[in-house]
Amino acid sequence: MGVYDRLFVPSASPCSRCGSQEELVIQFHFGDVWLHKFRVGDAITWSDTAKGSARTGRFRVPGYPEWCKACGLDNEDSYVVEFDSDVITGYREATEDDMESLDW
Repeated sequence: MGVYDRLFVPSASPCSRCGSQEELVIQFHFGDVWLHKFRVGDAITWSDTAKGSARTGRFRVPGYPEWCKACGLDNEDSYVVEFDSDVITGYREATEDDMESLDW
């Protein structure tokens, strides 16, 4: 995947191994990817080396969760990061339809 950006969101459930409820961090590869930290409502930035291109309207990109910060457990779920133009509007766990329709 290379360099990515990070979306920080509240954890939906505790870690299945250690019970930690640290924030969930979802990596995505869109915009000026350089380990920027974002929250829902933030606008992404663009540069000459950006991944993808600026869009208008609503769209989704794939997201990949980071490991549990407390115990290191790998989360194997996939996520969708939702946008309206350059603004992150939400996220959700990916469905089977997402897995087929998005370019993972």
